[in-house]
Amino acid sequence: MLLKVPSVDWTDQIIYVVEDDDSLSDIDDEPDFSEYMWMENEEEFDKNELQRLEEEEIMQECFEAMIEDELEEQINEWEKAKTDEQNTALSALPKSQCNVEQSVLNPMADEFIPRSHVLDFPAS
Repeated sequence: MLLKVPSVDWTDQIIYVVEDDDSLSDIDDEPDFSEYMWMENEEEFDKNELQRLEEEEIMQECFEAMIEDELEEQINEWEKAKTDEQNTALSALPKSQCNVEQSVLNPMADEFIPRSHVLDFPAS
């Protein structure tokens, strides 16, 4: 059998000579349909495949829920640690600094901005 294979520049062609092999003739006698045997029970195959896909989807959803739960737990632990740290810092302050009832400051007053930080621009 002669096979012509084009070369890269298409100017000349390479010719391969392939000798006929006797083992190739055996394939023609009995075709192998083993890879198509799943078609014999196509409904069962489809059912099993759909079940497998549903199980994979459920596993993915469970995995995502588990990660979300762990993340929420870490956030709650962080917030609790932050609150505990703030409570510890407040309890360490002297009681005279924490006495808001006797304060003469106006809690509704505007934010204090020192004059050194205010930039005065000359009028143009």
